[in-house]
Amino acid sequence: MTALTHRTARRIAPRFLLGAALMIPAALRAQAPTQITLEDAIALAKGSSPTFLSTQNDQAAADWQVREAYAQFLPSVDAGLGGTWQQAGAQRFGTIVFDDQVTDWYFSGYSIGLGMTIDGNTIFGVPNARANKRATEASIAAAEFTLESSVAFQYMAVLRAQDGVAVADRQLERARQNLQIVQTRVSTGAAAGTEGRQAEVDLGRAEVAQIQAERTLRQARLLLGEQVGLALDDAVVLSSEFEVFEPTYDVGELLATAISEHPSLGALRARESASRAAAHQASTSQYLPSLRVSASFRGQAQEALNRGYVVSQAENRAASRIAGCEFNNTLENGLIGGLPNYTVQDCTQFHLTQADRDAALAANNVFPFDFTSIPATVSATISLPIFSGFSRERQVSEARNRAEDAEHGRRAEELRLRTAVTGAYDNLVSAYRVVQAEQRNRALSEEQLQLQQRRYALGAADLLLLMDAQTTLTTAEQANLNAVYDFHYNLIALEAAVGQPLRPR
Repeated sequence: MTALTHRTARRIAPRFLLGAALMIPAALRAQAPTQITLEDAIALAKGSSPTFLSTQNDQAAADWQVREAYAQFLPSVDAGLGGTWQQAGAQRFGTIVFDDQVTDWYFSGYSIGLGMTIDGNTIFGVPNARANKRATEASIAAAEFTLESSVAFQYMAVLRAQDGVAVADRQLERARQNLQIVQTRVSTGAAAGTEGRQAEVDLGRAEVAQIQAERTLRQARLLLGEQVGLALDDAVVLSSEFEVFEPTYDVGELLATAISEHPSLGALRARESASRAAAHQASTSQYLPSLRVSASFRGQAQEALNRGYVVSQAENRAASRIAGCEFNNTLENGLIGGLPNYTVQDCTQFHLTQADRDAALAANNVFPFDFTSIPATVSATISLPIFSGFSRERQVSEARNRAEDAEHGRRAEELRLRTAVTGAYDNLVSAYRVVQAEQRNRALSEEQLQLQQRRYALGAADLLLLMDAQTTLTTAEQANLNAVYDFHYNLIALEAAVGQPLRPR
């Protein structure tokens, strides 16, 4: 299976586990399982780590930025609805006093406005927003990979602490065996009582080492829980196992993989692309004309609260029409030849009837939603920027500088990865060789201790040789433990530098 296939499987499995976890009630999700593999720990971290989740939240904002950029080609719509009450009385405007209003008034109105602006920012905003979205997605992928590496490091640290406790337990058991052997010889008079005291001191040191190893394990579990985002108690079992193997990778292939597929480098490339899109938008849109089109539709309703005022107004209008009719009739009868195209009318037809009064009152009853439309307005404006005090030039220069800075950052990351891959691979190969040597040293130390225990029991060796053999084995076991986990740590570091999982499956 290739490294890329390993990485795909590694990403799909945690997401499947996370999706299944989301179906569990929240109260149960808040508790960590009792047995987790490394893949389980990574899946839990992706669903619970506050740091990663805060980075992942940027995706929604980037998606809406793209939608907003496309929406700039659609008109904006504003709608308003309002009402006003105006008390009767003299209306003043500064020192000007208008006629007294003999009635209270209700006013209501609506307005609907449509507007759209097409300019350089509208045109180039879509590719800029899409580039920012890709940059956000790449940053989230880089944060996800960093989280995987961090959890793997801490998961390995817990395993190392567990094995450290096992080493301390074996050291303590050997110290007890040695004390028993010494006490047997002391009780038979074959050894001095001071040798028994020395064996007790050695046992006490082994007990101290065990206490320290257990403390280290507890602290490692706490740090793993912090990485995962959940509290891990002592009952949680880390079930993944890792073997030491001979690294036979090709450095050239590792470097090519890192340069082409590393998530952090991909994030910087996407950020560089977004910066160049922003620079192109700034350098082009600032010099293009803009078109603004708007339309407005309005209506209003006005109602007098004094019904007598409404009737009085209707009566005044009727009286005015009667007076005009009578005046025209008089002119028609008094002028020679009469008024052109005029026939004497019956002015009584303009008298206000009760039906007219009811109609006037009904026409006044318009508040709040019986609106009278106001003629619509439509406008269009084209503007061309001429001189803005060099602000455009400054903005273009800043945008280009940000694009250049992004390019320099991407090149710096490429150089860093080349150094990191080469150094991590060299460290891994050296760590493997150290493991082989330390395993031989441990085996020889075990044989030497067994030999010295038998010789001491038979009286052929003194206590000093036995204690030296015990110390040598303890040192060899600790060195072997360090060598094994240095190998695993360096492998994780190499994976972090390459950007791909490399451990054989």
